[in-house]
Amino acid sequence: MLTQRVGSASVLSGVMLGVLSAAARGSTLFLGRLIEKISTLWLMQISLAIIVLGLVSFAWLLQVSPVFALLGLMLFGVGISLVNFTLRGHIIATTADSKEQASFFSLATLSANLGAAIGPITASYVQRRLGLANFLIIICLIYAVISVITGICFERHVYLRTSDSPSEENSILSTIGTLLSSRRMLPVLLIVVTGSVMNGQLFSGMSLVFHGFSSDLLPSGLFFTVDAIAGIVLQFPISRLVVRIMDTGKTSTYCMGLSLGLYGIAFALFAAGTLTQSVWFIFAALLVFASAECTYAPLTNVAMVESGENMPLVDILNCRLILTAIGESIGSFCGGFFVPLLTSAFHATWMYWLALSIIAVCGLFVSVSERKCR
Repeated sequence: MLTQRVGSASVLSGVMLGVLSAAARGSTLFLGRLIEKISTLWLMQISLAIIVLGLVSFAWLLQVSPVFALLGLMLFGVGISLVNFTLRGHIIATTADSKEQASFFSLATLSANLGAAIGPITASYVQRRLGLANFLIIICLIYAVISVITGICFERHVYLRTSDSPSEENSILSTIGTLLSSRRMLPVLLIVVTGSVMNGQLFSGMSLVFHGFSSDLLPSGLFFTVDAIAGIVLQFPISRLVVRIMDTGKTSTYCMGLSLGLYGIAFALFAAGTLTQSVWFIFAALLVFASAECTYAPLTNVAMVESGENMPLVDILNCRLILTAIGESIGSFCGGFFVPLLTSAFHATWMYWLALSIIAVCGLFVSVSERKCR
């Protein structure tokens, strides 16, 4: 919808994608006191309703003005942020073992990839055949069904602030200060932010490059579907491999560092694909990128808990949100800004992807160096 209305080569697209990513990753930081008082079941129900409201208002305001549509995007992002926060908090609050948590987060990532495989290509088809209004009605019905299922399956009376973790008035600045003052958290901070910058490219720079190959909705939707299907296929074997690596004494932070090496390979392939205008290089990059996602995403929460030094659960989740919000917002904005800029100025973006590859490899070296120091 955004590229149809604004255009894929517009800097405004980059700004809007950056705003969406910031809201989707960090908006719950401002809702901490409220979140602590509501059970995870009700938080999930409220989050689903906010997502629907945000999507509908975005689609309506986009027809009026892209600037006004930012309000809908912000609301949409808040709903997404609440869903992710609630799901991860519920898993951590109901499981204690780090390996069991990693398994649950891998299952959550696998489920998300399954939805992402079905969503883009189906949404593109439905929107083109039935129109935007009918598409939105179908989306609302789907979320209504999800809300009913959540009400049946979610455990009740689970809260993200436990009785032995008294609620304190913590600001965002004090949370960041806690992160920076902890030696154990510094490498985790760097790795999570770097990985989030890499993740932020998928729905910004990478999708804009692929959109340049074809402006038709279905091929554009196929780009996300390939990534999601690859995630589904790769999630289970990669999760098993990660558990085996952790059984040898390696930390989740070390495994996340390995994922940065995969991101580096993926963007090197993407640079080759944009330089040669080869779709095959692009799809090869997507497969490696999906492997990196399957390694990185499930371990983010586990690494934060391992390095949290007895920080309360809500604060650990807030720390994770700060890191991913900063990283993905920067990544989404840079992808949405530099790709159109380099495309219009040089008709090539390979240097941008090569720079990202180098940054990812540097993050890998930080992880390995930290392990040796310990």
